[in-house]
Amino acid sequence: MDGLLDLIGGADLREAAAVLADRTRLVSTADPDTAAALGGSAVRRTHGGATLGELARLVASGDLDPRITATYPLDRAAEALAEVESGHARGKLVLVME
Repeated sequence: MDGLLDLIGGADLREAAAVLADRTRLVSTADPDTAAALGGSAVRRTHGGATLGELARLVASGDLDPRITATYPLDRAAEALAEVESGHARGKLVLVME
């Protein structure tokens, strides 16, 4: 992995960090102590339009790849959720609202 944005922390963070090429590219919003112990850093979560706009800009520029593996129309949300809960989803699943 080239970089890691952790939103969970704990054992999951330690496990993911084990395959990270450069631990300075590890950032956690959930577990700042573990991130620091592993050589990474922490950021404070923020909410609102400015944060979402910046994330959209990073994705559009190619600087951030969210690894979207499937899209589902809203009427198939239950199917998408079942895939996530099965533990077999690789990457992000996106609900499309048309």
